[in-house]
This record gives sequence, C-alpha cells and structure tokens, in this order.
Amino acid sequence: MSAILEQFDVVVIGGGHAGIEAAHAAWKIGVKTAMVTMDLNAIGRMSCNPAVGGVSKGQIVRDIDALGGLMGILTDKAGIQFRMLNQSKGPAVWGPRAQCDLKKYSECAREALESCVGLHLIPGELAAFEKNADGNFELTLLNGARYETRTLIITSGTFLASKMFTGLETSIGGRVGEPSADALSKSIQANGLQLRRLKTGTPSRLDPSTIHFEECEVQPGDANPWPMSDRHAEAIDNGNVCWITRTNLKTHEILRSGFKDSPMFSGRIQGKGPRYCPSIEDKINRFGDKDGHQLFMEPETKDVSRIYLNGFSSSLPADVQLKALHTIPGLSEVRVMQIGYAVEYDSIDATQLYPTFECKRLSGLYFAGQVCGTSGYEEAAGQGIVAGINAALKCQNAEPFILGRSESYIGVMADDLSHFLLDEPYRMFTSRAEYRLFLRSDNADSRLKEKARSLGMITDADYGVWTLRKQEMERVKKSLAETNVSAAEINPFLESFGEAPVRESVRLNTILRRPKIDPEAFFQKFVPDNKLIRRDLWNLFAEEAYAGFFARQEKEIEHEKKMDRIKLQPDMDYSRISALSIESRQRLANARPLTVGSASRIPGIRPSDVMVLAHWAEK
Repeated sequence: MSAILEQFDVVVIGGGHAGIEAAHAAWKIGVKTAMVTMDLNAIGRMSCNPAVGGVSKGQIVRDIDALGGLMGILTDKAGIQFRMLNQSKGPAVWGPRAQCDLKKYSECAREALESCVGLHLIPGELAAFEKNADGNFELTLLNGARYETRTLIITSGTFLASKMFTGLETSIGGRVGEPSADALSKSIQANGLQLRRLKTGTPSRLDPSTIHFEECEVQPGDANPWPMSDRHAEAIDNGNVCWITRTNLKTHEILRSGFKDSPMFSGRIQGKGPRYCPSIEDKINRFGDKDGHQLFMEPETKDVSRIYLNGFSSSLPADVQLKALHTIPGLSEVRVMQIGYAVEYDSIDATQLYPTFECKRLSGLYFAGQVCGTSGYEEAAGQGIVAGINAALKCQNAEPFILGRSESYIGVMADDLSHFLLDEPYRMFTSRAEYRLFLRSDNADSRLKEKARSLGMITDADYGVWTLRKQEMERVKKSLAETNVSAAEINPFLESFGEAPVRESVRLNTILRRPKIDPEAFFQKFVPDNKLIRRDLWNLFAEEAYAGFFARQEKEIEHEKKMDRIKLQPDMDYSRISALSIESRQRLANARPLTVGSASRIPGIRPSDVMVLAHWAEK
C-alpha cells in the first residue's frame, strides 16, 4: 500500500455546485482544505439547464450570497439574461433568475477556487474511504494515491453507480462523456450507509442555425435587471433573449409511439424521477387531456452556439425524439447536437444525516448536493455551503452551524431532508417554507449577514459595506415612521397608481402598505436623499407591506427558535426518560436530534413528548 501523500482537515469529493461551495466555505473559515474531482476542467459544469435561480431557488442563491458563498457572484459574472420571476405577486415569492453562459460559469468557478491561496485542487476519483485508529479518514483514489483527512464531504452528484438511457440504448456514466463512480458507491455502502436509486434527465441540445426563431415568441430579460449578488460591483450582462414555443397533438402522438421502448415505462429505470420536473413523455402520460406543453428555448452561451430546450427532457429513442421535435413550431428543420437522455444513480437516504449534513453514524462524514436526493444547482450549493462550514467548525471543535426554518430557505431544506424520508428527488418550493414572508430574496443580508460575520465567511470590507447599508435602512425607516404628509401632497401620487385617496394627513410608512404603489417611485418622490440600494428599498417596502402578518407569526417563530436553542446530545440515552412512550424513545434514539426543535419535527413525536423533552434537557 502506498504512503499517505498529504493530510488535510477537510477534503471535498466532487467539483459541482455543492463541492464548490463546500470547499470555498471550509477554506474561508481557515482550515486546510482540498477538493478531489475527476476533471478540473469540469468544475462548476452545468450538466442540465444553464440557468441559476427562479422561484424559491433564487432565494437560496441569495441566502448563499449573504453567507459569503460564491454562486451569486459566479452567476453575475457568467449571466447573459436576468429576470425576476413572479413579479405579479408579492415580493415574498419573487424569484431572481439568470440564464448563464455555461462555459464562462465553469471557467469563473475554477478561477474562483484557484484564487483561494492554500486550497488544494486534486484531479482524481475517490475509490474508497475508511476511518483509521486516530479517527481520521484514509482516502484511496483510483490511481492509488492516498490522503488522510479529519473530515470528508462527498458531493458526488449523479455519478454514483450511474447509467444513462436513451430508448433501448444504455451506457455507463453520470454525464455525457464522463464516467460513473462505481467504486465510491460500493465504499459508501461498505461504511454502513443506505443507498437508493433516483432518476433525472436532460433534453436535447439544438443547433440554432437550423431553428426558425421567427415562428417563436421572444422572451427578453428585464428592462431593469436585478443582479444575484450585491457583492459583485461590475455591471451585469442582460443582452440575450430566450424564445417560447409549444408542443401539439401531433408531437404527442409521435412521442406516444415510442412509449414501448421507453426505459422509464418498461421498468428498465427503477429510480424515481422529480415529480415537478417531469420528462416530456411523463407529462403526456400524466396529462393526456392537454393539447400542448410550453417549451423554452434557452441559449447555453453568449454567442448562442447551442440551444437548450427546457421542458423537453426525454429518454425516448433518438429517432422518436427527433421526429417529434420536427412537429414543433420553429423546429421543423432543427438539427440535434446532443439527444436527450435520462440518468439513474445512487443517492443516500438523507434522514441518515443531521441538519448540518453530517452523517449520524459516522462522525466527520458529510454529504451535500444531488447525492442527498435533491435536484437543482441551487439546492446543491445551499447544502454545500452548510456542509463546508460545519466540517471546518468540527475541525476547530466549535459548535455546529444550523440554520432554522424561520431563518432561510437553506434551513427549511436541511430540516426537510434530515427529517422526512423522500421517495423522489427533493426540489425547493416557496410552499415548503411556512415563514416565507420572512424569507425573501430582498432581505437575505438582514437575516444572515451577521451569522456570516461570526463564522468568518465575509471580509471586513464586505461587512463594512453591509453596516453602512443597515444604518441607512434604519435611518430611512425611522424617517418614514415619523414623517407626516398632507392629503393634498399624497393624493395625486396615490391616484396615479389607482389607490384610494386619503382625507387627512398620514405617515409616510403607511403609504408603503398600499399594494398598487411602486415603491421605487415612492422613495424617489418622498425620500429623495436616500442612499438605499434597490434591494434594500424593496426590503423596507416588504417590511411595511407584511407588517400585519409578521405580528401574528413572531410568537410562533420565537417559540421555534427557543426550542432550537435547547441542545440535545447525539448520544443521549432516551431510555432514561420514563415520561416518554416507548415508541417515542425509539424514534428519538433512531433520529438522534441535535435540538428539541429538531425532535419536534420527527414524524410520530407528539407535542406532549416535546414538552417532556424540553423539560428534561433544561434540567
């Protein structure tokens, strides 16, 4: 056996979106960190849709940015079209989204990691890992190289024992042209973790020179675009457009003809796919009454060298896919550059993890990303930053970092994954967050910047800028609450937005509660001396607009936070608590919650059990 080449505090396996954030966070906190990935050129590669954000997903990106992560900055550097989704609704469910140049995103991601002095980037594939007598992990790569690390973060994406399917054709790999990590899958099982099969898919990529774009609807970016990060000082590129087209009954007829050779319908694919991002054949099978499905043609690069057909994910035979494509407006003569395919892969059951993403049965082992049974770059990155922070904190013998459900979408996701057994890939939705009015994209910094500062995740310069922003928001908020305006002064403004006039003078902050007014116009007219950035302006607006709802939920949130502050030891002996039922003792012993709040969310644990547990823990 070869000698250990080097020892680390944290080693991250995989260079996808989870791995990027994990490695960067651990390095930033100040521990010796390495990333091991099959191909350094594939760091940050966008396997599927070359876009970041969206409804709820954009909120995760904003959370990552507030915590000092990279995804928001990388998106602003590589973005080619920016849109704020859901603007017809309230700001609590707005979702910032950006179409990216996938080549530039990957380049920027690698450059960002290479600029982290002391962060080791190691090309290779992990074949096996085991704990040694010192409690550290010994890692063996496929090429025989060996390393030792105090903590290990596995962010293997869809590469564990992965297979790709197009009709009757099957090949090994987690992405076109890239191998499967079969040995690592076996090593995870050998270390006592349970795996399950899941499925994802991707649509065809099209040659833009063969598309009749004039037959499609143009979808431009926002006239006044929002950047993902407030830490990226350069102007964003919003010059590209996307296009919308639609399937029809002829398309559906052709696709149905290939069902007999579908690996999904024939049972050759055993893994469950994401319900809310189904393949085109699954849509047709499930929604047979629909006469068409909307498709989005999205450029993968700034120069529009290839088109991603969003909404047409498929694993049907290549000839069936092509014939169906030719029935769609704009695509009658299209040439396919890469046919759609499905991927089946191993993932872990995330209830084996704490909300820190550390494995319950193997201390120091963390997982993050699609290997945890989730879908989406954003969900992966959110898990990665939490896993990276916690692995670094463990090396420093510090308290773990756990985000609550009332603090961020990442906290909601971590809590969901660690408590509820899922039978399909997890995708974030605003409906999953019971406190979504508090978890907006505009107030991520207000919620998380202080936490980032205490962790060492943001620089003094970043924190200084945030301090000035916060002081300006407090000044303007105080001014709005203290300033009265007469009916004569405010009524023309209200009427210009279709709002009812007032009969007497009112305080300015009450005007922000009117749903039809434009907050940007309001601040420009009535607080022209403000130095607010656009996002902070909307933050103040939302705080006033949702003030009534906040008052009703504050007690509930404070109770949840109180329960989350009551710590439990992972090895706590619940058999000693006779006031708990035997069933509850067994559930708690199996779940090993870290807080009373976490215990309260274990299926089968009753409110009376929580009261007993809180009393016991506080004693």
